[in-house]
Amino acid sequence: MSVGPTDGTVGSVKNNSNTRLHVAPSILTHRAGAQLIELLGIGGNADILDVGCGTGNLTMELSKRTTGSVSGIDPSEGMIREASKMYSDPRITFMVMDNREMTFHEEFDNIFCNSAFQWFRTPEHFLEKAYAALRPNGRIGIQAPAKKNYCPLFLKAIGESCTNPEIAQIFSGFRPPWCLLESGEEYSALFCKAGFRITYCSLEESRNRYTPEKVFDVFSSGAKAGYLNPAYYNTPLPEWFEAAFLEGIRGSFDRQCEADGLIDLLFYRIFLIAEK
Repeated sequence: MSVGPTDGTVGSVKNNSNTRLHVAPSILTHRAGAQLIELLGIGGNADILDVGCGTGNLTMELSKRTTGSVSGIDPSEGMIREASKMYSDPRITFMVMDNREMTFHEEFDNIFCNSAFQWFRTPEHFLEKAYAALRPNGRIGIQAPAKKNYCPLFLKAIGESCTNPEIAQIFSGFRPPWCLLESGEEYSALFCKAGFRITYCSLEESRNRYTPEKVFDVFSSGAKAGYLNPAYYNTPLPEWFEAAFLEGIRGSFDRQCEADGLIDLLFYRIFLIAEK
């Protein structure tokens, strides 16, 4: 699904409780998703649910690990439509569905949730649904941005953009929509409360060096849609706000560039595997 304050996602971003703005997939999120697939340890005939599947790129990767069925759900009709066009394997089913609408009962051996968990406003409700959807001993794996300081570079850029008093006045009405916990212990407690047993939990630092232009592309592929979503402000956004806000972001990235022309881009990510 994906994305919010992240390195970008395969999928789209919510602009209210049920619909999302389309964004481009990010190679960083794809890499993290590939890591999550390995951690999940998918069995040869497992039936898999991909929650927040976006355009289905990783859903297809999941299908290569099993002879079982693979279902991808996403609340964005546009994402599901594109996924259905791109991947016509009869073992893969794509459905328009919000995580809160899940009614599956012991239908899956694995649930895969890559760069979507941060968007769940009531994660405990999702985990109840996920627990019910898994067969006994089934496993769920999530990868998502973590910590309120999820990307120091992005937050610094936003702060510098807000040195413009007019931007700062509007941005003061921003209400972050994301679920970002500060430690692996907090994530583990959330899953344990839903009845899961934690088998792997790691809050990791992910670093890459990019040009300012590439960093802006990464920002635009995910975080931008959250920060510029009118649904998350307490006042209407004026027409000039988006262009001015992004100009401030670009300028900050340029100023943070090091002598070699690159920027050290750090994200905090949670990887968690739990068993029913």
